[in-house]
Amino acid sequence: MLATLGSIVFEASAELVRTFGDAALKTSARWEAHEVIGRKPVQEYLGPALRTLGFAVRLDARLGVDPEAEAAALRDSVEQGEVLAFVLGGRPVGDWIIKELSETWRHVTADGRVQVIVVELSLEEYA
Repeated sequence: MLATLGSIVFEASAELVRTFGDAALKTSARWEAHEVIGRKPVQEYLGPALRTLGFAVRLDARLGVDPEAEAAALRDSVEQGEVLAFVLGGRPVGDWIIKELSETWRHVTADGRVQVIVVELSLEEYA
């Protein structure tokens, strides 16, 4: 097991490959600029902002997954506002919500079955 996001298990074995790539974690701060007449604005530190995390997942029927069912489950998670724990290599990374999900259907058969879907997840920390 490489990682988990809620009930989704990222793994690579002889029977199944479900991994993610291009993961990017963003950490930022909240600042407010207060206008001052005749001078430059004064900056005030408000505190840390929510972290964001993004990555892509290839759902490929040839690698043991059901791309349409797994993409549908992710869509449901977004639409239901689920809070998901992310664990990487056994280490908790925090609780997250999926703010945005985009799907690219890479291969569709002649009878309309989607064989490969690449999903891009944009997560936001749930504090």
